[in-house]
Amino acid sequence: MEKEVTPDLTPRVEFAYLELLNGVHNNLKVSEIAKYRKVSRQAIYGTLSSGIKKGWISKKGYGVYELTQKGIQTLHSLVGFRYKLRQHNLGIKIDVLESPKNWAQKRNELRFLPYFNKTIKLKNNEQDLFNFGKLQIRTTTKSIIIKMPTIYSKGWEEAIIQAMDIFETAIPKLESMFKVKLVKNLKANIKIISQEYARIQDALAKLYRAEGNRIYLTGDDGKIWLITDFSFSQDELEVIHPDRAADDLDAIAPFMNDLRDNPTTLTEVREDMKQAQDLVLGHAKNINKHQMVLDKIYEQMVRLEKRLDKAGI
Repeated sequence: MEKEVTPDLTPRVEFAYLELLNGVHNNLKVSEIAKYRKVSRQAIYGTLSSGIKKGWISKKGYGVYELTQKGIQTLHSLVGFRYKLRQHNLGIKIDVLESPKNWAQKRNELRFLPYFNKTIKLKNNEQDLFNFGKLQIRTTTKSIIIKMPTIYSKGWEEAIIQAMDIFETAIPKLESMFKVKLVKNLKANIKIISQEYARIQDALAKLYRAEGNRIYLTGDDGKIWLITDFSFSQDELEVIHPDRAADDLDAIAPFMNDLRDNPTTLTEVREDMKQAQDLVLGHAKNINKHQMVLDKIYEQMVRLEKRLDKAGI
């Protein structure tokens, strides 16, 4: 989906749609979106009504709305022209340090915890995307698993900082909600169990989509770590390894940036390698010929030396 889908939107209206779609996508109520955007509910309902007419949002019940497939595509399209990275499916597992009372009644639950990242920046009279929504909380026999929301950013470091801000704010709320102890000095009980980073509008992904192909790369550990994703009408290159995703993104970025600055093809690389190989082989042959000549000279010198010895010279 290209920018031309919403040619009538001014930056201010576009941003209002962006935040509305993001809020609906994160299961927020109209009152919650109005609170976090610091506008009236009537203002939200006005944008919501327009979004429904455009086919981006559907009403599922009283006060309950969800994005249509077109709405999801529009959200990602609007985001794609503002941000370079989409962090999603970030799962964090926290082992419960102390066995709480009545935990058996709290196990295998699925809850949603509202959050609001209050870090708001102003750049060129345009606000960054608000980070608000709901965390998905799942309990197991010995742990609590948090599924973080989708975060859009300029790079993975910024995404991690935003995610950790949300995570740190959620810890005391979870301890109070479940009456458990999750953080304690000298206890390493927090682990990232899943994480995915997608480069939005990626050049390599665009190339593969144009050719009707996809990338699926598997590492030595048997886990897929790199894929192309076109599911939201965006050309995304995703790193999805649960342990190495951020490192993989760092490894790919310099290569892709160099390729962008110095465009080439694999055919050209193979031709250059062949030329280099032919040059090395030719040089090796010359060295071999030179060595043969030197060996002949050496043999003649030995013979000459023997003749001189016999002659007493």
